[in-house]
Amino acid sequence: MGTPNRRLIVDVGNSGLKAACFEGDELLPPVARLPAGDWGAIDAMATNLGVNYIIYSTVANVPSERWTDKWKQQGRQVYALDRSKPLPFASDYRTPETLGQDRIAAVAGTLGTCTTARLVVDAGSCVTYDLVDATDRYRGGNISPGVNMRLRAMHEQTARLPLVSPGKPEGAVGRSTGEALQHGGLLGVVYEAEGLYHRLLADHGDLQLVLTGGDAPLLLPYFSVPCVHSPNLVLRGLNQILSAYVNAS
Repeated sequence: MGTPNRRLIVDVGNSGLKAACFEGDELLPPVARLPAGDWGAIDAMATNLGVNYIIYSTVANVPSERWTDKWKQQGRQVYALDRSKPLPFASDYRTPETLGQDRIAAVAGTLGTCTTARLVVDAGSCVTYDLVDATDRYRGGNISPGVNMRLRAMHEQTARLPLVSPGKPEGAVGRSTGEALQHGGLLGVVYEAEGLYHRLLADHGDLQLVLTGGDAPLLLPYFSVPCVHSPNLVLRGLNQILSAYVNAS
Protein backbone atom coordinates (compact mmCIF):
# COMPACT_ATOMS: atom_id res chain seq x y z
CA MET A 1 0.00 0.00 0.00
CA GLY A 2 2.58 2.55 1.13
CA THR A 3 6.24 2.75 2.02
CA PRO A 4 6.87 -0.07 4.55
CA ASN A 5 8.26 2.08 7.38
CA ARG A 6 6.48 5.37 6.72
CA ARG A 7 4.60 6.71 9.73
CA LEU A 8 2.16 9.56 10.36
CA ILE A 9 2.64 11.11 13.80
CA VAL A 10 -0.18 13.28 15.20
CA ASP A 11 0.01 15.44 18.32
CA VAL A 12 -3.37 16.84 19.37
CA GLY A 13 -3.03 19.89 21.60
CA ASN A 14 -5.48 22.22 23.26
CA SER A 15 -5.71 24.55 20.28
CA GLY A 16 -4.83 22.47 17.21
CA LEU A 17 -3.19 19.48 15.55
CA LYS A 18 0.47 19.07 14.69
CA ALA A 19 1.38 16.24 12.34
CA ALA A 20 4.42 14.98 10.47
CA CYS A 21 5.54 12.02 8.40
CA PHE A 22 8.54 9.93 9.47
CA GLU A 23 10.53 7.44 7.43
CA GLY A 24 11.80 5.27 10.25
CA ASP A 25 13.55 7.74 12.59
CA GLU A 26 13.82 10.50 9.99
CA LEU A 27 11.30 13.34 10.00
CA LEU A 28 10.20 14.24 6.47
CA PRO A 29 9.28 17.94 6.38
CA PRO A 30 7.09 19.88 6.40
CA VAL A 31 5.35 19.69 9.75
CA ALA A 32 1.62 20.39 9.35
CA ARG A 33 -0.26 22.60 11.79
CA LEU A 34 -4.01 22.15 11.52
CA PRO A 35 -7.17 23.29 13.32
CA ALA A 36 -8.34 21.21 16.25
CA GLY A 37 -10.42 18.24 15.15
CA ASP A 38 -9.42 18.39 11.47
CA TRP A 39 -9.11 14.63 11.10
CA GLY A 40 -10.12 14.90 7.46
CA ALA A 41 -6.79 16.62 6.78
CA ILE A 42 -5.01 13.86 8.67
CA ASP A 43 -6.80 11.30 6.52
CA ALA A 44 -5.66 13.13 3.39
CA MET A 45 -2.06 13.16 4.67
CA ALA A 46 -2.21 9.41 5.37
CA THR A 47 -3.32 8.77 1.78
CA ASN A 48 -1.06 11.26 0.02
CA LEU A 49 2.06 10.26 1.98
CA GLY A 50 1.45 6.52 1.73
CA VAL A 51 1.88 5.80 5.43
CA ASN A 52 1.52 2.32 6.91
CA TYR A 53 1.42 3.41 10.56
CA ILE A 54 -0.46 6.14 12.42
CA ILE A 55 -0.04 7.13 16.06
CA TYR A 56 -1.77 9.98 17.85
CA SER A 57 -1.72 11.46 21.31
CA THR A 58 -4.36 13.85 22.53
CA VAL A 59 -5.12 16.14 25.44
CA ALA A 60 -8.36 17.34 23.84
CA ASN A 61 -10.15 15.05 21.40
CA VAL A 62 -9.76 11.71 19.66
CA PRO A 63 -10.58 10.73 16.07
CA SER A 64 -14.00 9.18 15.63
CA GLU A 65 -14.37 5.54 14.64
CA ARG A 66 -15.24 6.80 11.17
CA TRP A 67 -11.56 7.63 10.70
CA THR A 68 -9.86 4.90 12.70
CA ASP A 69 -12.02 2.19 11.08
CA LYS A 70 -11.27 3.61 7.62
CA TRP A 71 -7.52 3.59 8.28
CA LYS A 72 -7.60 0.04 9.57
CA GLN A 73 -9.68 -1.12 6.60
CA GLN A 74 -7.03 0.39 4.36
CA GLY A 75 -4.44 -1.82 6.04
CA ARG A 76 -2.82 0.85 8.18
CA GLN A 77 -1.83 0.07 11.76
CA VAL A 78 -3.34 2.67 14.09
CA TYR A 79 -2.17 3.33 17.64
CA ALA A 80 -3.14 5.76 20.38
CA LEU A 81 -0.58 6.64 23.01
CA ASP A 82 -1.70 4.41 25.86
CA ARG A 83 -0.58 4.96 29.46
CA SER A 84 -1.45 1.33 30.28
CA LYS A 85 1.35 0.12 28.00
CA PRO A 86 4.95 0.04 29.23
CA LEU A 87 6.79 3.34 28.82
CA PRO A 88 10.00 3.40 26.78
CA PHE A 89 11.80 4.73 29.86
CA ALA A 90 11.94 3.92 33.58
CA SER A 91 9.92 6.27 35.79
CA ASP A 92 9.69 7.38 39.42
CA TYR A 93 6.27 9.01 38.88
CA ARG A 94 3.88 7.96 41.65
CA THR A 95 0.70 8.36 39.59
CA PRO A 96 1.66 7.16 36.09
CA GLU A 97 -2.01 7.00 35.11
CA THR A 98 -2.14 10.81 35.38
CA LEU A 99 1.08 11.61 33.56
CA GLY A 100 0.15 13.73 30.56
CA GLN A 101 0.58 12.25 27.10
CA ASP A 102 2.45 15.35 25.93
CA ARG A 103 4.90 14.96 28.81
CA ILE A 104 5.43 11.25 28.07
CA ALA A 105 6.11 12.02 24.42
CA ALA A 106 8.45 14.94 25.19
CA VAL A 107 10.54 12.76 27.52
CA ALA A 108 10.59 9.95 24.95
CA GLY A 109 11.79 12.45 22.36
CA THR A 110 15.05 12.94 24.25
CA LEU A 111 15.90 9.22 24.25
CA GLY A 112 18.91 8.43 22.14
CA THR A 113 19.70 12.10 21.56
CA CYS A 114 20.77 13.25 25.05
CA THR A 115 23.51 11.43 26.94
CA THR A 116 23.33 13.65 30.01
CA ALA A 117 20.61 14.57 32.48
CA ARG A 118 18.08 17.01 31.00
CA LEU A 119 15.32 19.34 32.06
CA VAL A 120 12.64 19.28 29.36
CA VAL A 121 10.65 22.54 29.26
CA ASP A 122 7.52 22.34 27.11
CA ALA A 123 6.07 25.86 26.81
CA GLY A 124 2.47 25.77 25.66
CA SER A 125 -0.87 26.67 27.28
CA CYS A 126 0.80 25.42 30.44
CA VAL A 127 4.53 25.01 30.95
CA THR A 128 5.69 21.54 31.93
CA TYR A 129 9.09 20.83 33.43
CA ASP A 130 10.30 17.23 33.29
CA LEU A 131 13.58 15.90 34.68
CA VAL A 132 15.30 12.90 33.09
CA ASP A 133 18.58 11.69 34.57
CA ALA A 134 21.66 10.51 32.70
CA THR A 135 20.40 6.89 32.75
CA ASP A 136 17.19 7.95 30.92
CA ARG A 137 15.14 7.53 34.11
CA TYR A 138 12.23 9.95 34.46
CA ARG A 139 12.44 11.59 37.87
CA GLY A 140 9.30 13.77 37.85
CA GLY A 141 8.40 17.33 37.00
CA ASN A 142 6.36 20.46 37.54
CA ILE A 143 3.43 22.19 35.83
CA SER A 144 2.74 25.92 35.83
CA PRO A 145 0.75 28.49 33.81
CA GLY A 146 1.99 29.37 30.34
CA VAL A 147 2.73 32.89 29.11
CA ASN A 148 -0.75 33.74 27.78
CA MET A 149 -2.47 32.07 30.73
CA ARG A 150 -0.48 34.32 33.09
CA LEU A 151 -1.34 37.43 31.13
CA ARG A 152 -5.04 36.55 30.99
CA ALA A 153 -5.17 35.67 34.68
CA MET A 154 -3.66 39.02 35.71
CA HIS A 155 -6.26 40.81 33.61
CA GLU A 156 -9.27 38.69 34.54
CA GLN A 157 -8.54 38.35 38.25
CA THR A 158 -7.96 42.06 38.89
CA ALA A 159 -10.06 45.20 38.46
CA ARG A 160 -7.66 47.43 36.54
CA LEU A 161 -4.81 45.52 34.95
CA PRO A 162 -5.13 45.48 31.14
CA LEU A 163 -4.78 42.47 28.88
CA VAL A 164 -1.50 42.72 26.98
CA SER A 165 0.21 40.58 24.37
CA PRO A 166 3.47 38.82 25.28
CA GLY A 167 5.48 41.39 23.32
CA LYS A 168 9.28 41.57 23.38
CA PRO A 169 10.32 42.74 26.85
CA GLU A 170 13.50 44.82 27.10
CA GLY A 171 15.70 45.09 30.15
CA ALA A 172 15.26 43.41 33.51
CA VAL A 173 12.22 45.45 34.63
CA GLY A 174 9.27 47.10 32.92
CA ARG A 175 8.92 50.89 32.86
CA SER A 176 5.15 50.97 32.44
CA THR A 177 2.28 48.82 33.63
CA GLY A 178 2.03 47.16 30.22
CA GLU A 179 5.75 46.41 30.21
CA ALA A 180 5.60 45.17 33.80
CA LEU A 181 2.87 42.71 32.79
CA GLN A 182 4.87 41.54 29.78
CA HIS A 183 7.93 41.04 31.96
CA GLY A 184 5.94 39.07 34.51
CA GLY A 185 4.13 37.00 31.90
CA LEU A 186 6.96 36.14 29.54
CA LEU A 187 10.15 36.65 31.53
CA GLY A 188 8.49 35.10 34.58
CA VAL A 189 8.46 31.78 32.72
CA VAL A 190 12.13 32.19 31.78
CA TYR A 191 13.15 33.00 35.37
CA GLU A 192 11.11 30.06 36.66
CA ALA A 193 12.79 27.67 34.23
CA GLU A 194 16.25 29.02 34.99
CA GLY A 195 15.60 28.88 38.73
CA LEU A 196 14.62 25.21 38.55
CA TYR A 197 17.60 24.51 36.28
CA HIS A 198 20.04 26.00 38.80
CA ARG A 199 18.45 24.10 41.69
CA LEU A 200 18.75 20.80 39.83
CA LEU A 201 22.40 21.44 38.94
CA ALA A 202 23.36 20.52 42.50
CA ASP A 203 22.43 16.90 41.85
CA HIS A 204 22.85 16.83 38.07
CA GLY A 205 26.00 18.74 37.22
CA ASP A 206 25.82 17.86 33.53
CA LEU A 207 22.22 19.04 33.18
CA GLN A 208 20.97 20.16 29.76
CA LEU A 209 17.92 22.39 29.30
CA VAL A 210 15.77 21.31 26.35
CA LEU A 211 13.10 23.77 25.24
CA THR A 212 10.08 22.88 23.11
CA GLY A 213 6.45 23.95 22.67
CA GLY A 214 4.57 26.67 20.81
CA ASP A 215 5.91 29.51 22.98
CA ALA A 216 9.52 28.34 22.80
CA PRO A 217 10.48 30.88 20.07
CA LEU A 218 9.17 33.70 22.29
CA LEU A 219 11.19 32.53 25.27
CA LEU A 220 14.40 31.33 23.65
CA PRO A 221 16.12 34.74 23.21
CA TYR A 222 15.84 35.48 26.92
CA PHE A 223 17.52 32.42 28.39
CA SER A 224 20.89 33.02 30.06
CA VAL A 225 21.66 29.33 30.61
CA PRO A 226 22.69 26.86 27.87
CA CYS A 227 19.53 25.84 26.06
CA VAL A 228 18.71 23.49 23.19
CA HIS A 229 15.61 24.33 21.14
CA SER A 230 13.87 21.17 19.90
CA PRO A 231 10.66 22.29 18.16
CA ASN A 232 9.50 18.81 17.13
CA LEU A 233 10.39 16.98 20.33
CA VAL A 234 6.88 15.63 21.02
CA LEU A 235 6.53 14.33 17.45
CA ARG A 236 9.91 12.61 17.68
CA GLY A 237 8.91 11.10 21.01
CA LEU A 238 5.66 9.75 19.59
CA ASN A 239 7.66 8.19 16.79
CA GLN A 240 9.90 6.51 19.39
CA ILE A 241 6.82 5.20 21.19
CA LEU A 242 5.33 3.95 17.92
CA SER A 243 8.52 1.95 17.28
CA ALA A 244 8.13 0.33 20.71
CA TYR A 245 4.48 -0.53 20.03
CA VAL A 246 5.25 -2.02 16.60
CA ASN A 247 8.16 -4.08 17.95
CA ALA A 248 5.99 -5.39 20.78
CA SER A 249 3.11 -6.46 18.52
